[in-house]
Amino acid sequence: MNMLPIFAAFVFFSSQLFLSGWSCNIVERGFDENTQALILDLHNKARQKVANGDQNGQPSASNMKELHWDNEIAKLAQRAAERCDTEHTPEEDLFTSKYEYVGENLYGGSKPNPLQRAVDDWYSEVKDVDPSILGSFNEGDRTIGHYTQMVWAETEALGCGYSKTAEGYSYVYCEYGPGGNYEDEVVYNKGNPASECESGASKDYPALCK
Repeated sequence: MNMLPIFAAFVFFSSQLFLSGWSCNIVERGFDENTQALILDLHNKARQKVANGDQNGQPSASNMKELHWDNEIAKLAQRAAERCDTEHTPEEDLFTSKYEYVGENLYGGSKPNPLQRAVDDWYSEVKDVDPSILGSFNEGDRTIGHYTQMVWAETEALGCGYSKTAEGYSYVYCEYGPGGNYEDEVVYNKGNPASECESGASKDYPALCK
């Protein structure tokens, strides 16, 4: 691809002021296997909902892949979360041995249930998505890039990081391989769910490709 990916603005909710680059006192970090499975399931359920045509105003997808956890991507995301800021990782650092570019969504806030809140807030941008951009992505003046990265059809790998400071601020970073949000590229193909899956449909999320 020749076009550079479009970064979404961060999602950020708090009654407090967060300062980028401040020195933080982390009291919680990372995910155990159960939490990894939870955030992966939240993503795949969101993709399943869209691919199956269950999201009002959005067409079903014929080629959307099931996401799988990637430990190398998760290490990138964890390093980002431990910066305790809401700045995107520099694009030149968003790569792994398998993916030349990974996408990134981030969330910061002091409200409870930060993992669920992060995924819900990213997905909530669907309300601003015009289905006409699915065949040729262009964010324009809307903030929709968190959502479109979540449902980018060719993305197949997910890794996330988490930190919480002594002051109660939580940071969630999720990174996606291969990354999406390339201008003028296809978000997903419209059509019958899983009808263009080369290896068949997922057992756990039947509207997604294996």
